[in-house]
Amino acid sequence: MARNSMFSVSRSGFKYGSVNFAVRRDRTASVKEITHDGDTLSVNSPANIGTRFLGIDSPEISFDIPGSRGFLGLDNEDWIEFFESGDFESKLKSFSDPHADHLRSIIGDGKDVALNHRRHAEAARQFLIDEIDNDMAASGKTKDDFRFFLAYGFEFLDSYGRLLCYIRPHRDNFEGEVPASADIDYNIRQLAGGFSTPYFIFPNVDPFLRIFNPLDEKIIQPEGFWEIMNNAGKLQAARAAVKNAREKKRGVYNETDPLRLLPMELRTLARGSKPSRYVIDLGQPGTDTLLDPELYFTIKNVEDRMYIPGNFGEYFQLAGWKLLRAETYERFALPQ
Repeated sequence: MARNSMFSVSRSGFKYGSVNFAVRRDRTASVKEITHDGDTLSVNSPANIGTRFLGIDSPEISFDIPGSRGFLGLDNEDWIEFFESGDFESKLKSFSDPHADHLRSIIGDGKDVALNHRRHAEAARQFLIDEIDNDMAASGKTKDDFRFFLAYGFEFLDSYGRLLCYIRPHRDNFEGEVPASADIDYNIRQLAGGFSTPYFIFPNVDPFLRIFNPLDEKIIQPEGFWEIMNNAGKLQAARAAVKNAREKKRGVYNETDPLRLLPMELRTLARGSKPSRYVIDLGQPGTDTLLDPELYFTIKNVEDRMYIPGNFGEYFQLAGWKLLRAETYERFALPQ
């Protein structure tokens, strides 16, 4: 990120930023005007702010290619070679056998894996462009006065300093009756069209849930957890949208050209690092099984995967969840 951005992240993961004095109409405010009290300042960002859509994971247009620095498009020869030559095998050495075998089964001979990902990434990007263009046209606004509405989950920032949000057109863009489509966030539009895959990460499950302490035992004990999941309207709507997109064979679920590697799987291979988030199967309401991060693929439907941050894993186990480890997966059947 640019050095003068509002949110930046150092190589060590430290988040920092840069801001300016707040603006009052057409001028920069004075020191007295930006000082509300002894612990509050009004500031203005001098640079763009990135957003990351909650609940979805779109195919990557580009990503760091193993063995070099910098992002390369997935249509680059180096990415194509990475899969077709079998170079990806070097990244699987530290993975569990079940996880490594799962990835090998998807990649196969490696042909078209990179280009398949790029095709779906371009489709997702174009769909989002078209949706925003359509909303702007319906509102009569231009890019200079069109506004977005953002709703947040429990966390506001990701590890890259981007705002984590659900995002849609602001209702104030429209004069008179607001089109029904304007109240549908771009997150769920992507899922409903089959252009992105779901990626539900606790505790960012719904912007309308009041979760003050995600490690409260009443929340993370199996009974409390399932009560939250059942009341998460945004989550349940997203799951239904994904199920419908898959049944209608849209986008990434297209029978003739389905998405081969999930975006998270592509990133896992590029980094050579195992997944770190535990998983709970939303398709088994009431279960108390916490799956090892490398067993995410054992949950067949992607919309049934609720990811639990790795640093929460121990607390979930103390709260009554039973961990199924990857190394025991072949010896013990998953609960039905």
